[in-house]
Amino acid sequence: MNFVSHYYCLKDKNPYSTLGVLLPDILDRFSFLHNKYFSIYNSELLNKEGTQLWQGIEQHYADDKFFHSLSFFKNGMASIEDEMRKTVLLRDLKRKYLVSHVLYELILDHMILERHPEIVSEIYTKLAEVDTRELKKFLGNIIGENEEIDLFLESYGRFLNRRFLNFYAVESNLVKSLHMVSGKISQWEFEENVVQEFVMIIKKIKLETDLDLVFDSIFKHKDIA
Repeated sequence: MNFVSHYYCLKDKNPYSTLGVLLPDILDRFSFLHNKYFSIYNSELLNKEGTQLWQGIEQHYADDKFFHSLSFFKNGMASIEDEMRKTVLLRDLKRKYLVSHVLYELILDHMILERHPEIVSEIYTKLAEVDTRELKKFLGNIIGENEEIDLFLESYGRFLNRRFLNFYAVESNLVKSLHMVSGKISQWEFEENVVQEFVMIIKKIKLETDLDLVFDSIFKHKDIA
């Protein structure tokens, strides 16, 4: 799942849980530090804001684990890869599974924004209520004094200032985001003819995707869990 989808699935959309559910995607190397430090930290030691951050972070990983097990996700990836094989420009891309994984998640974010364009402003409004001193204290409590914390805060500042979630509302921008993640690994260039091929795939996958069916599965799982 990507930024917007994670927020869309969040039950308690308070500012700190919102930041928590987005942190693993915002901050480089976060998953490495999560695996190293969070598993041995007693979350009962956290204050209210820290607990909400923690809950958002753990929800992020739980939602990803469940989402990646869904047949919708696997079938969506397979459809993207099939379409890529049909085009001369994309059929020889390396690691198609990476491209399809990232692109399917971007498409879901895009479809949510088409239906709920107000969500981007809602996300940034909530994040503006977060006291970054609480974020710094939270990270310091868990991983100790570490230069990564200042790098995290810089990354978070850029995320707020650029407000790039607005870009997901445009199909061609999804290709730009896809290239940033997979271009080098999968060996493809961000060129107009390639962008148009991907946009055609995006349009087809959107027609095949029942957004309600995908997310109802996630919501039902969260209600049971």
